[in-house]
Amino acid sequence: MSYGSRLQPTQIRQISKERLLKITWSSGEEFDYTMEYLRVMCPCAKCSGHTPDQAQLIDGKLDVTIQSIVPVGHYAVKLVFSDGHDSGLYSWDTLYELGARQAVLWQDYLNALEKAGKRRKPSIIPIQVV
Repeated sequence: MSYGSRLQPTQIRQISKERLLKITWSSGEEFDYTMEYLRVMCPCAKCSGHTPDQAQLIDGKLDVTIQSIVPVGHYAVKLVFSDGHDSGLYSWDTLYELGARQAVLWQDYLNALEKAGKRRKPSIIPIQVV
């Protein structure tokens, strides 16, 4: 049953050492998603906003990993990230779109980071030794 999704994943594999999620689709296409990309493109309301002008520019997630992948019915997965973020439900349509448009979306993200003076690496908070 498709539950409105035009394509279904036939395989989802997490490759931890490469920080990748590899998804094979019913169309035969296969996309590799970095965990950082999935985290910064999180579709939850807190990250993407209720309208485009409310979207947050998520930075400092270069080293983020996926701690768990939780199935949600037959239409999505919930990704739990190492930074504690766990409120994004990634529908099949969203995941497919993120894969198919990855090059453009990633470049737009990098451009937005540069424009905002932000970076992919986490900020280092100096520890004061007493």
